Amino acid sequence: MKAIDFGNKLTEKNNCYYYLRTIFSKISIKHNIVCLLLALFFITAPLKYNLNSISVILLLGYSVVKYKDFKVKKFWEFYPFYLYYFIVCFSIFYTANIENGFKYFLNQVPFLIFPFIFSTITVKEKALKKIIRIYIYWICALIIYSELSTIWSILANGDSLFLLFRKDYSYIDLANKIDIHPPYMMLQVSFCIIYLISNFKTSSIHKFLSIAILLLMFFYSVHLSSRMPLAALVLVSIFLTYLKFKTPYGKIKTVFSLILLGLVFSFILFNVRSTRYRFQELIGMQYSNGVYIKSGYSKIIQWESAIEGNKNFIFGNGAGDANQSIIESNYKNNLLKSARLSYNAHNQYIQTYVGIGIIGVVILLFLLYSSFLQPSKKLLYLTAKAFIIYLIIVFMTESYLERHHGIMFVSFILCLFNSKEDR
Repeated sequence: MKAIDFGNKLTEKNNCYYYLRTIFSKISIKHNIVCLLLALFFITAPLKYNLNSISVILLLGYSVVKYKDFKVKKFWEFYPFYLYYFIVCFSIFYTANIENGFKYFLNQVPFLIFPFIFSTITVKEKALKKIIRIYIYWICALIIYSELSTIWSILANGDSLFLLFRKDYSYIDLANKIDIHPPYMMLQVSFCIIYLISNFKTSSIHKFLSIAILLLMFFYSVHLSSRMPLAALVLVSIFLTYLKFKTPYGKIKTVFSLILLGLVFSFILFNVRSTRYRFQELIGMQYSNGVYIKSGYSKIIQWESAIEGNKNFIFGNGAGDANQSIIESNYKNNLLKSARLSYNAHNQYIQTYVGIGIIGVVILLFLLYSSFLQPSKKLLYLTAKAFIIYLIIVFMTESYLERHHGIMFVSFILCLFNSKEDR
């Protein structure tokens, strides 16, 4: 009978153990790096452009290093994104202002970068849940900082705290505390609210924390005084809440609860004067100093003027000439304030139409439609549907794809929605 060499067996076992440990260690490190980079993107999303750009460069750099993980099939599933980017690139050839055209070409590059990144990295649902939770806490911290900074400014100026909801301490001034334009902050706050409602669990021990965060974010949304984003958020939230709670609580109880919440929201809206006045301005309002504002009609005139700026129905004037064409049309139509302040169309569909024509608008709508139909991760399934509906609505008054905060966040989130389930 052959003797057993226990020494060799033990060595072989140790080698096996070391090999497996090394593999799991590498997987863990690789996974942690991806989570860290994604968390960094979310944290820098509401901050200054350069910080967020650094996070994107790091994500891209990591994806390039891990090019062997790149999945061609997965990349082709993002074709609406680079189809949109292709039409932007094509418009550079007939853009008169080449410098602006090249800048626009670079600004829209996230529609090509993020599909590549999400075709290379793997995001597990459990990890994504933690990352989004960190992001929500971060947005809460920025909200509290913004509100406290505003209160400090009021006290420093020797004013009464009753002026907290006046226009000069709300809207643009409130968002400026964290160096971001109100609609772009609303974009990120809206994502958080929609995510929290979509993933709200009545039996969870975190439900009271979720309710507290939702109340804080809704209050801040009203205080930001950004009209269409707020209106879209309320509409989507009502519909989402009804879908989410009609089964566990029943339709009647859910509707009754929504009515009560609507009354509370209306009370807050009425008492936040800056927001209430901005909504009243839509139909016409005269202030005590004699100034009369009817911004609803003015907005329609502004849109008509922007549409007139397009000289090519099919292909548009060229992405780099869109803003200049709108400014010239505003001068021509005697919209001097809009022209002097270099306002864009304040409507993403019209802005796209002027720059890359009706083809661009169709492709943009197709991008949103295909993203809506994509089978997103289970965690984001309801969030994706609701947030895309929100985008379709707010694009009617906001040109989100013209500034860094909008381009980066919208393209990133849509690609995240389009990424397949990774368990």
